[in-house]
Amino acid sequence: MNAPIERLAVDIREAAQLLSVSPRTIQNYIRAKMLPARKIGRRTVISTRALEIFLRTDHPSPSEVDNDAVESR
Repeated sequence: MNAPIERLAVDIREAAQLLSVSPRTIQNYIRAKMLPARKIGRRTVISTRALEIFLRTDHPSPSEVDNDAVESR
């Protein structure tokens, strides 16, 4: 009777499904440094703990963050 193994990380597609957003939105949050991610080989993975922390805080849309960066230049 083995206990199920809790997943430590998910890929971008799985993270998007968990948060009910598009994979592009996840990529935008990663690019804006609002969601930490790691590369393992060719895959980008996000820890499930990072997703939990991300969900506990309010975040602007990643496009709003990109626009602010452009305006401050």
